[in-house]
Amino acid sequence: MNTLPFPDMDELLQRLLDGQVEPGEMQRLTEAIREDPHIRDYYIDSMVVCAMIRRSSQVTGELSKSDLMQAISRGAGQGDSRHFGRRIRSIAAVLLFGVLAFACVCLFRYTVRGPAIGMLTGEYEAHWRGSRPRPGDLLYAGSLDLREGAATMELGHGTSIVLEAPCRVGLKSVGEVALKRGRLVAVVSPEAMGFQVRTPTALITDLGTEFGVIAHADGSTEAHALKGRIHVAAVSNGSAQAASGVVNERLAAVVDAAGRTVQGDRAARADLFLLQLPSVGQRSSPAGRINLADIVAGGSGRGTGRLDQGIDLGTGQMLRHPVTTIQRARQSEFRPARDIRGIDGVFVPNGALGPVVISSTGLAFSECPATLGSYYGGPANSGTFYDIPSQQTHPARLNGIRLGTSRHPALNLHPNAGITFDLDRIRRDHPEVRIERFTAVCGIPKDLPERPFSSTDVWVLLDGIVSLALQYPAGQSAVENMDIPIPPQARFLTLITTCSGRADYSWVLFGDPFLGPAATTQEETNN
Repeated sequence: MNTLPFPDMDELLQRLLDGQVEPGEMQRLTEAIREDPHIRDYYIDSMVVCAMIRRSSQVTGELSKSDLMQAISRGAGQGDSRHFGRRIRSIAAVLLFGVLAFACVCLFRYTVRGPAIGMLTGEYEAHWRGSRPRPGDLLYAGSLDLREGAATMELGHGTSIVLEAPCRVGLKSVGEVALKRGRLVAVVSPEAMGFQVRTPTALITDLGTEFGVIAHADGSTEAHALKGRIHVAAVSNGSAQAASGVVNERLAAVVDAAGRTVQGDRAARADLFLLQLPSVGQRSSPAGRINLADIVAGGSGRGTGRLDQGIDLGTGQMLRHPVTTIQRARQSEFRPARDIRGIDGVFVPNGALGPVVISSTGLAFSECPATLGSYYGGPANSGTFYDIPSQQTHPARLNGIRLGTSRHPALNLHPNAGITFDLDRIRRDHPEVRIERFTAVCGIPKDLPERPFSSTDVWVLLDGIVSLALQYPAGQSAVENMDIPIPPQARFLTLITTCSGRADYSWVLFGDPFLGPAATTQEETNN
């Protein structure tokens, strides 16, 4: 090869980098690269060198995009093959320079960031603020702010951590994490004994265990020894105080907001923590399904209902949330909801008065337990709960996911409450949807101002027959996944929550309450 087909090839490549090449020139260049291996090699070498120099100039700031080709062509001609050979050697020299510069950049970054201290190993619908790691990414010292969902990470020496949103942590080293706010669970191997979690008011040190930590918004800290033992020390102004002690397995300690006292000998509560990520198969999407929370709000089941709207248990009419008073029904009277498509009616369940009528056709719930007949408004399309003493509304979360959104709707069913859906009417309104199962994530949020005063029962009935019964002991916040098959002939789906005593703070929510087709093979595999 004596000459290049383009006397101004370097200029052409420079304009290519700047996005200024004409279509005709680009076609000629493409054909030449395809047909002539020498031109192809020249082009590849030039682009590689440009990439390396650009990579290094991100740190030095010495070269602009338009200077790249000048940098690698300076002093080299475009004449005969000897010039071309010298040009290739020049390119190789510059390439070596680029590699060295890139190595310096990597070394610089390593020096600033330090060595990796762990890896993000998994996530469940995780949304981060600021830094957005993904599974498989290395983790370095710094802060992480998990706004939605949950995530798992592995630190050095065999320490694994589960974060549940909302959660802000500072990664200090393989042996220390700062929990600024939120909750986490740490599982520590014997080799990593001594691992520490520091909060604004406490220092928790592992003694060979699995433990959970909650850093509350008011500054107080809870430390729960789920397995093994931990040492808890109060911290004030960044230094450990004299108040400290060992917390044995299945016990918990609380450090006050001032970081001065440690209250121990409380029962540890595993239900306050997410011990492992929910399976991917538990994720729900509104697409191709009918949203029951939306129907409760007077919508079509496709998101047209009004948020924070529900049905008054005392009248069967629409009401707005939040309701600010607790009422009491003297009898369990079924209230038809004639003006709400897809709803047969509502009722206040109380088995002390005999079998409870749950449908307009007279179906009865004979297994209903005795209750006080108290109720709080009624079923609602809402992902919030209202604290009467403080007169504040709080968002509800299950598995780290905020409920009451377009992606994750929620049916709020505070005891004592019952609602019956008319499946035949819903089928007529949605002939395109196969109604073969009811799915939901059911639970009581962990971030309640107070623990529920009494145990709570959750019931799912099909045509008056119990398909599922769950019990939540007083104060328990466990999350249950529901998947109820619905036969083609079933007409009524009934959801009921009951509480034998005071129902204060028994905020039962059905997250992602959908009617839809039976599970696919892939969903069954994921579960």
